[in-house]
Amino acid sequence: MSDAVASPPIVPSSGTASGRGGGRGRGRSGSRGRGNRHGSRATTTPRVRSTFKGNTEEMNGHVFQCFNECEDKKQFSKTVETLGEYIAKKLKYPGDMVSLTKDFVKPEIPKPTELEVSETNRLVIAIWEMKVSAYCTRTDYLNSDLKTAYAVIWGQCSEAMKAKLTSLNDFKTKSHETDCVWILNEIKGIMYRFEGQRYIYLSINDARTSYYAYTQGAEDLISSYLEYFRSLVEVLEHYGGAIGEDPGLLDATAAISSDTDDATKLLKIA
Repeated sequence: MSDAVASPPIVPSSGTASGRGGGRGRGRSGSRGRGNRHGSRATTTPRVRSTFKGNTEEMNGHVFQCFNECEDKKQFSKTVETLGEYIAKKLKYPGDMVSLTKDFVKPEIPKPTELEVSETNRLVIAIWEMKVSAYCTRTDYLNSDLKTAYAVIWGQCSEAMKAKLTSLNDFKTKSHETDCVWILNEIKGIMYRFEGQRYIYLSINDARTSYYAYTQGAEDLISSYLEYFRSLVEVLEHYGGAIGEDPGLLDATAAISSDTDDATKLLKIA
């Protein structure tokens, strides 16, 4: 009697069924779907939003990250601006630090003019002595403030950014000197993908290419466009390049020894 029992019919699954419904199923889950044929979203790894906020709460989450860690092309300028606000609120003589975040120039306290040896006016002498005392005080505070600013800058760098900075040849020396101008310029170069560890002529070439290729997006305000454009120029100049003809680059490239590799030699033609 067991031989008389019929086997249950095989029902095709929805993924292999014929007809319009089957095709639609293949399109959504199979390799023949429209998405996979034209760049499926399912195969694209979405960018993960960074949760890194840095070590200084007063920086309000503004940080320094590598190019591939952040989509905001104005991140560097925003973070530097916030650094300037932090300095204005937290440091003793913020006015002495303005050149750091505005012009990327090391702050210096002007020395008082030397008093004439023949000067006998007691009031003039007293005022001069006060200026000398103030100069010494501000200089001490400036050295301390630069160390504080360097610590804040370093604490706002992502781990990837720190790794790139520590790989630079002069990192130990500049870090020991707490050179804020140096680290800001290097961070800018890394954020714009012109790492200092790369061959310098290639870095300059990339900087010039980005400068000439940059165009204003439809969503960009004119002020934002000019700000980013200026940043590209600053990066180019940081690496020793210039807009237009660059005889310094050509002379340096021409001086490359004859035993360099072919890739380097090609730079002489550019």
